[in-house]
Amino acid sequence: MVSKLFTQNLNKFNIHLDDDAAEYISGMLESMSMDEADEIRASTESFLIDANIDEDTRSAFYSDLFENNVSTPKEIKDQKKLPKPLQGIEKAKEVRDLPSAPNSAATKPPKNTTRRTGRHEKLKDQDANEREPEIVAISQQSRFHTETIENLNKELDLKGVDISINQKDLLVDAHLKLKPFTRYGLVGQNGVGKSILLKCLAENILIGVPQNLNILHISQLDEFDESRMVLQEILEADKKASATIREFKALQSVMGNEKNFKASDDLNQVVYSIMQSRLCEKLEQASKIATKRSGLRGREARKVLIECEKELEEFNKKNPQTYITSGMVTEIINEVYEKIELIDQDERQHRAVKLLKGLGFSEERINAPISHLSGGWRMRVALAKSLFLRPDILLLDEPTNHLDLPAILWLQEYIINETGDMTVVVVSHDREFLNSVTEETIILRDKTLKYHAGNFEDWERNTEEQRIRKQALYDSTEKKRAAIQASIQHNMRQAKATGDDKRHGMIQSRKKKLERLGMEKTEDGRRFKLNRDRVGYHNSSRAEVVVEKAVKTATIKIPPPTELRYHGPMLTMKEAAFRYEESTNYAIKKFSISIEPNARIAFIGPNGCGKTTLLNILVGKLQPTSGEVYKHPLLRIGYFSQNVVDQLDLDVSPVEYMMSQYPSLSEQECRSHFGTSGLSGNVVLQKIRSLSGGQRSRVALALILYEQPHVLVLDEITNHLDMGTVDMLLDALRKYTGAIVLVSHDIWFLKQIFEQELDSDNDSGKEFDDEDEAAVQKEIYTIKNGNVKRWDEGIDAYVASVLKTVRKTS
Repeated sequence: MVSKLFTQNLNKFNIHLDDDAAEYISGMLESMSMDEADEIRASTESFLIDANIDEDTRSAFYSDLFENNVSTPKEIKDQKKLPKPLQGIEKAKEVRDLPSAPNSAATKPPKNTTRRTGRHEKLKDQDANEREPEIVAISQQSRFHTETIENLNKELDLKGVDISINQKDLLVDAHLKLKPFTRYGLVGQNGVGKSILLKCLAENILIGVPQNLNILHISQLDEFDESRMVLQEILEADKKASATIREFKALQSVMGNEKNFKASDDLNQVVYSIMQSRLCEKLEQASKIATKRSGLRGREARKVLIECEKELEEFNKKNPQTYITSGMVTEIINEVYEKIELIDQDERQHRAVKLLKGLGFSEERINAPISHLSGGWRMRVALAKSLFLRPDILLLDEPTNHLDLPAILWLQEYIINETGDMTVVVVSHDREFLNSVTEETIILRDKTLKYHAGNFEDWERNTEEQRIRKQALYDSTEKKRAAIQASIQHNMRQAKATGDDKRHGMIQSRKKKLERLGMEKTEDGRRFKLNRDRVGYHNSSRAEVVVEKAVKTATIKIPPPTELRYHGPMLTMKEAAFRYEESTNYAIKKFSISIEPNARIAFIGPNGCGKTTLLNILVGKLQPTSGEVYKHPLLRIGYFSQNVVDQLDLDVSPVEYMMSQYPSLSEQECRSHFGTSGLSGNVVLQKIRSLSGGQRSRVALALILYEQPHVLVLDEITNHLDMGTVDMLLDALRKYTGAIVLVSHDIWFLKQIFEQELDSDNDSGKEFDDEDEAAVQKEIYTIKNGNVKRWDEGIDAYVASVLKTVRKTS
């Protein structure tokens, strides 16, 4: 009945689905009634999205479908997760509280009926901009129904990968290939779809991924139980082991340490609850498989799902005291004890503690509740969970964000030395980290994937060499082309004037020569052969020389500061020290520094050592407990703090926000100023909430630069910026004639500021002439235990000293 009505409505709205989809839906709807409106829509809407049916048409379709049978369905509600097996059970009496009624949540299958899309649940009162994006991800394998077949090895090889989000293509006919036990760097501009690609892999949205591959993305682990201790949160990430341990403890609570048992009501209840939770898990797995299969195989999977639903429903009706037999008890006890013997609980705890300490957690913080952690430390917990689980393919998206240098170096060492049995894919703006940990590079550009056998630095160098070589070949080819075309024109004129037929033969010869212009060698360096490298019909016998253009990133311009007409230091700290009122220890001990007009100063050290406190003293947000801070009375300081982006009003546009800060400015003046920071067009008219992290950072930077500061104080400014934007920022900082005070854990960025020599051939990049260059004040200071000391041995030497300490403590 439901299947027939659904098909009739498809014809009525002129909606055409492929045969596999139609057959799958038909089989799925056979067991449903029109009273299950919400479930019918949740189960079928993803197929309409695949057919590119817009939201208004879909709403009209379902309204029409249900109006003569039931009321229009409400918006699909958030799906309820099945209860975790024996979560938190310590005593047998707690097990009795598990659902046993047939109408309990456990009897219903999870409503995760996503076929090719992410979650489509939408709350009725949500703003359209905040709705869950519609992701469509398919591959060539999906046509042959191999999406749920297991692969014998750990390789991921998918051809014809298409991914789109809200009907915008991110990948088109791409080849996704991940070799086993290889460390990849995934690079591309912000917004090209790197994070979406990782999401599709991890959440099983991309059809064709072998189901036996355990793929893990760090974003899947950013939900926490606020009541748990940090260490327990890491241990609970391994759900299978945790479930076995809970089952073992539940049995122990009624049996003690003896494996031999005596029949009792409490033991029957524990065994019943273990069996129930396993059926819930079985149902959830069956649901996942059913949503991935189509056609006849989909119908069979749906039958298995229905059987699992009925099995659990029937089980919930049974009385534990009359249903559980001594044979069932014996079987469950033996199974649990066999599993628990394979779990080394001491090793699990030791490994979890090692990961947490490596990421900078103290003993006190390891044993603190999750609720006491800030956002940065929670990100470290999620990272520790991903490393603890050891999947087949580990996807790390910006893992160095919120990490200090010791933690970054520890993570670098861990990935290199401890992930040999995994495939690792890293997305990171930290070039030093990316170059150190990756073996191969995946480039996401122009809606396709390209591969390079080497790290990012090697790919950049190789790309530049190819660009120079191709540009030279292009120039040479165009010069030859112009000469041949000129010769053809000359001979045509001569043939017409003299009537010399031999000229026509020369013209044809020149035209054939013109056709042979182009690539003389293939991309892999082999000599070009027409029958091998140019198969098919083409306008010429050689491929055209194509010079790949560099990706354009919006430039950043820092306005020069007004002249202070003062030749001494602009900012001076003299024997300044600081101690917070509630503390007996000094956060910053006596320290003196004088900052010249063109100074380049960096403060480096681990998180919590006092770097931000020192910056706050410099800019005047904190007053020193002792000592003094002097600054020029007309000095303007631009302070880019770590939380400056979080302080933006997300519900207004950048232009509206700037006009509220500077009421005298017009909209055009604001737009013009944002243009100097690479924000143009309608971007500055959108709500800040809708902007990416990199765009928000540009907004904050533009606001800071408006008053033309004499000193730029930058605290971790490279966070959330892509590599192209960091390059533009570096170029702007090199040209900036004011003083710069930096705090950063990005080693590559620091090297560019303090150690990179300017290209003498690039006059536009020169900051100063030769006399001024020698006078630039470049100083690096380390901070440890409140002591601020100058470091003169270079950045590499500092990294080596930190790495030595990391290896020693590990």
